[in-house]
Amino acid sequence: MNDKHFSSVLLLAIFVTVIAVIAQKFFPDKRLTVWPNTNYINYFYTSSTDKENPPAYWVDQSRGLWRCAYPVDDNSEYFACSFNILFAEKLNRGIDLSGYSYMNIKLNYSGSAKKVRIFFRNFNPAYSTVEDTNSTKFHSMMLYTSDLGREVSINLDEFIVGDWWLGQYDIPRHLSRPEMDNVSSFGIDYVEGKQPGNHDIEIEKIEFVGGWISAENWYLLILGCWMLGIFIFAITRLIQLLRQTQYDVQIINQLNNTNEQLQQEKDKFRRLSTVDPLTQAYNRFGIDQIVSMICSKEKQQNQDAPVFALIIIDIDHFKRINDRRGHDTGDRVLQMISTIIAKGIRPQDFLGRWGGEEFIVILPDTRKEFAIALAEKLRFMIADTEFEPDNPLAVTASFGVSDKREEEDFATTFKRADIALYAAKAQGRNCSVIAEDELTN
Repeated sequence: MNDKHFSSVLLLAIFVTVIAVIAQKFFPDKRLTVWPNTNYINYFYTSSTDKENPPAYWVDQSRGLWRCAYPVDDNSEYFACSFNILFAEKLNRGIDLSGYSYMNIKLNYSGSAKKVRIFFRNFNPAYSTVEDTNSTKFHSMMLYTSDLGREVSINLDEFIVGDWWLGQYDIPRHLSRPEMDNVSSFGIDYVEGKQPGNHDIEIEKIEFVGGWISAENWYLLILGCWMLGIFIFAITRLIQLLRQTQYDVQIINQLNNTNEQLQQEKDKFRRLSTVDPLTQAYNRFGIDQIVSMICSKEKQQNQDAPVFALIIIDIDHFKRINDRRGHDTGDRVLQMISTIIAKGIRPQDFLGRWGGEEFIVILPDTRKEFAIALAEKLRFMIADTEFEPDNPLAVTASFGVSDKREEEDFATTFKRADIALYAAKAQGRNCSVIAEDELTN
């Protein structure tokens, strides 16, 4: 995902979030109508034992009007008279009101009481049993009769658990809080002292109202979506980075391989440009590079000792070998001579084929006295070697030796060694001659 695409997605996400926050206030409420509702069972409960003339009864059931007739001659300490709505035939199968926030209730009252009580009971197997209807937790709140006659909204958190019920069932503290997840019944009763006479209550409306999702849960959902989006984005970016890293590593490896191949090709061409393909000794260009390197080192170190000694080697009567044995034999002789010299010189010395049957050896930091000794060693090695074992051939070589003098260039040094080589040939070949310190005309 590029930066432009990411910015667009981020702006869209912010816009949707703002709309979602605002929209929460306009969500339709869920409603549970308890009255009027023919799906629930309703009944009256009183403490009176008079079954022929019960104090609680319908005055007009079609209107929801019922009466609590408080007997004038009642001398009991407690008088109960209530209207109940049973949500299920079995106590343990109530309805869940925990998702509702408040209830709307509209009652019309006539009588002398100043208060009526609204209550509901909740079943919890931790303390309730089906056999004991009173074991369901009792929640209640009071309404002043002066507030009746109009629709009243009551928050469900206004209901409290009755102390008498907590004490009667010895409920522990952790179970004493209000519960509304399994409400078995709802009721209205008259509890205000001894008020003889008729107390009429007309029920017009009882409903519970709540959001399909609470504001807290809605905001948590939005936050969760953001966290999920961030997580998905992070994982996506991580995958992209891993893929990019793998791609970069692949490209780097390819470049390294290409670089190695180029370096190998470079080394190959450099070798081809500096090495004689027949004898594997340095060619003239390679010798020039070596001489330049040695002379450059001399200037940096400002040394007094000779920079290098030089040996020129020429195979005696090589043209006769080619004429009598052929060029293939001549090539093998050149290769053998190169091998002998390479074995005889020091690791720091350089062997080159100067041209035809002529070889050159560069000996860094070496005086001509050592060079002439080495030349003699090489001369004996060549002379003692049996060439072409199937058809033996005796081969010898002549050597001219010099060393580079101060302020002398390579061409001058080489010329002095070449003159020494011609002197060796003049002396009958198969010998070594040291060059004069100065050139003679």
